[in-house]
Amino acid sequence: MTFHKLPCFALSFDVLDVLGRHEMNMHGDTQKNRLTQDGRLIGIYDQNEHNHNDMVHEGCNVVGFVHVAKVPGNFHVSAHGKQHEVMMYLNGVINVQHTIHHLSFGENDVMGKLDHDLEGHVHPLNGESHREDEPFHYEYFLDIVPTMYQNKWGKETLRGYQFTSNMHKMPSPPGHMAAAFFRYQLSPITVRYGQESTSFLHFLTYVCAIIGGVFTVSGIASRAIHSTAVQFQRRFLGKDQ
Repeated sequence: MTFHKLPCFALSFDVLDVLGRHEMNMHGDTQKNRLTQDGRLIGIYDQNEHNHNDMVHEGCNVVGFVHVAKVPGNFHVSAHGKQHEVMMYLNGVINVQHTIHHLSFGENDVMGKLDHDLEGHVHPLNGESHREDEPFHYEYFLDIVPTMYQNKWGKETLRGYQFTSNMHKMPSPPGHMAAAFFRYQLSPITVRYGQESTSFLHFLTYVCAIIGGVFTVSGIASRAIHSTAVQFQRRFLGKDQ
């Protein structure tokens, strides 16, 4: 995920959920990469660097993952906890315009392993980009669906998640810090994908059923045509068999 006008020193990745978890400025499994104004990579951001004046006009690319509980919550990117740096180097204003390169849930990207052409439904936010010049507040609402994929012989089952997304954005009100929120909730429904093969006996049964059906329909049609012809002869030709 790339934030084109938010320097790495002012970017805070936070997690909040209904169990009371609230972690700010997480670093563990994420990496920040410094970018030039035109998106070229400068290098990995070191939080011990203090030459923030040289980074004011940079962007930041965030790569990694974060562990979240299976309860409603959100993760968001803003400058919470970085107010001092924002006031000192950015005049108290940040812009979180961004591009989402890839977003998925779960240890296994199950849907990415399937042979399909439903990329827009599997990773609906991949390639999503918002490049407003003014500070905006973005909110994504994600419904996460547990997903299982079982191979043809049932020997391997992969578990993961797919999700749907809706987004709302509005100009950041005066006195409020712009942010990009991703609010998620877990669906109680599980989707299962699997592969099954039909045995020759089942195939033969289907063929016999089709042939029997054709003969039955043909017999009914033949009797109906014959009955109609007989009635026609009786009524209009005055003949009787």
